[in-house]
This record gives sequence, C-alpha cells and structure tokens, in this order.
Amino acid sequence: MSDDERLALARQLVACLEDGREADAQQIVNVLTRSRESELFREVGRLTRELHDAIEGFLLDGRVAELARDEIPDARKRLNHVVDMTQESADKTLGAIEESLSLSRELGARAERVRHCCDGLDPLSASPGEVARLVAELESMTALAGDSARRLHTRLTEALMAQEFQDLSGQIIQKVIKLVQDVENKLVRLVSISGQKVVDGVPGTGAWSGPAVPGIDSGDRLADQDDVDDLLSSMGF
Repeated sequence: MSDDERLALARQLVACLEDGREADAQQIVNVLTRSRESELFREVGRLTRELHDAIEGFLLDGRVAELARDEIPDARKRLNHVVDMTQESADKTLGAIEESLSLSRELGARAERVRHCCDGLDPLSASPGEVARLVAELESMTALAGDSARRLHTRLTEALMAQEFQDLSGQIIQKVIKLVQDVENKLVRLVSISGQKVVDGVPGTGAWSGPAVPGIDSGDRLADQDDVDDLLSSMGF
C-alpha cells in the first residue's frame, strides 16, 4: 500500500469517527493493520533470505572446509611435533650438562689429589717412592684430562646441535599462527553475519594460564617455579 492510499484511508477513518460510524471506522483500521502486517512479514522474509544466503555462502566457502578437513588437524600434528622436538632437545641438553658437570667434578677431585701429593714434597729430598707416586698421579690426571676434554667437546657439541630445532619449530609455529589468523577472520565473518558486534579486549572465561607473555595482558600468570613445575607436570612433562 502506497503512502497516498494510507493517507486516503486515514482521512476516511477521521470522517467515520466524526460521523459516529464505528463499524466503518473499525473496518478501515483492520485494512490498515493488515497492510502493516503484510509489509512487516515481507521485510522479515527478506531479512531471513539474506541471512540464509549469507550463511549458505559461508558454508560453501571452500576455504572453511579446507581449514576443518586438512589444515587444523595438520596444525595439531605440527604443534605436537614441536613439543616432541622441544622435549628431545631439552633431554639432550640436560644430559650433556649433567655429564659435563660430572666430568668437571672428577677433574677437580683428581687435581686435589695431585695438589695433596705436592704439598710438603721437597724435590731435593723426596724419596724415589714419593716421586714415583707423584709422577703416577700426574700421568693419571693427564690421561683423565685428555679423555674428559674429548668427552666434554662431544657432549657440548651435542647440546649445541640440539638447539637447531629452534629454527624448524619457529617455521612451524609461524605457519600455525597464519592458520589461526585465517580461522579468526572466518569466525569474525560468521559473527558479523549473525549480527553480533565484535568487541575487542574482552577476555574469555577460559583465559589461558601461564607465564607472562610480552604484549599480552591476560589473566592468571604463573608466579614462581613451583607453578611452572606443576603446569609442566599436568601436561605430562
């Protein structure tokens, strides 16, 4: 119904009310009401169709299917691989450090024995037995020092090589970050389709716990090493 038609009916309604023709006035009111309801239903139908088409277009987006079918499972495997590489590197590094500490303690103990042999020993008045004992200690320490140096070199090289995982894990994490950004964009689009407003800076109820990360002002943070150990233990480390 056009505006002119509604205006004409309104004038008729006023005339009927002035003349006391209540039945005619009620009939005109019914006509206006049905017209308004019809327009409202048409608008609701149009909005429903637009929303349906938008959601259908979102669901038919091949990128969404690709993310769900391939890339998210692939990202999960990649992150698990990063965890494995990190654990392997940590094990190798800690093993190398523990053995290096053991070697250093052994060298220190042997050096103390040599020093003890030298204490109070006068080269001019020392007996052949004392000199022989000192020479034996020096020869033993020299052999130990040479062997320990080789083992230290080997273990420290292993610890250094174990850090190479950083480059590979960095590349993997960068790919996963790109995937997360892609998923975020798709979710924002879906939220926009539903008519919701995306609000920045509102933390979710499942905010992550963990050490403070630069640039992120998030919820609970681990306060000390005990908290860190508890978290790692809960994750199976």
